[in-house]
Amino acid sequence: MGNWIATTEGIIVADVIRWTEGIYEKRRRKNAKSRRIGERQVTAEVLEVTDDGWLKLLVRTCTITQDDYAGSRLPQLKAGNEIKRARKTVERGKPERLLWSDETARAFADPST
Repeated sequence: MGNWIATTEGIIVADVIRWTEGIYEKRRRKNAKSRRIGERQVTAEVLEVTDDGWLKLLVRTCTITQDDYAGSRLPQLKAGNEIKRARKTVERGKPERLLWSDETARAFADPST
């Protein structure tokens, strides 16, 4: 695989990022809190970054890293599916970015630099 670096700021379109996120069971009652049943590591390509703080992502891999739920399988995200996550959700999961083969091209593609 490639080299990964920690990132919180500067996620742009075409970056490949990975982070961990919790898996929660569905609430049984309206005012009950969902129980955390596991954790997964998601690797995805950024398709779009919106101004209001959302990321549209294309899932590349999904691995269950922690399984606290005995009895059945935890849901995985399928490779090739598009998902939408809030930027703050990804930042909470200690995101890492795959280094580009030519980082100068990335700097050129990033409008903030």
